[in-house]
Amino acid sequence: METTVTTRLVHPKYGVCLDLGCGTGEKRPTPGFSAYVDVIPVREGVVYPEPYYCTPMEDLSCFADKEFDYVKAWHSLEHCTDPDKACSEILRVGKSGVIAYPPMWSCMLFGRKDHLWFMTEDHGRLLFIKKRHPSYGVPRREVGTELNRTFYWEDTFTWLVVE
Repeated sequence: METTVTTRLVHPKYGVCLDLGCGTGEKRPTPGFSAYVDVIPVREGVVYPEPYYCTPMEDLSCFADKEFDYVKAWHSLEHCTDPDKACSEILRVGKSGVIAYPPMWSCMLFGRKDHLWFMTEDHGRLLFIKKRHPSYGVPRREVGTELNRTFYWEDTFTWLVVE
């Protein structure tokens, strides 16, 4: 689904914002953002934020260069098929932002089949390591710890993909 937007909603703190990998439902998307992207196809009865674009993060061609002041990718890059293309597109459309991802140990213990990459930060750059084995299947509720790592960037960032 592609939405035509003539004016973008401006977030009071971040300016013109993109929620990349926004999810669906009442709680998941960040309120007040200018545009929302996910690969979840539009289905009747599902709540979608507006304007919603159904496109992979590896192809944000529906947006202009540096269209967004702030790009939020919250627990979405570990799902993408090509993090190199996704990071290139994030830098093309955004001026700054945040990337959140689960810590590597969390992916090893709890795991999710839809997480294709381990992620970590290494000396100021993002590192993507292709997952090659299943997790140990430990129930998350038994650990009860912080499951977010955040990587803030402005103007640019670097990354390495290890297949």
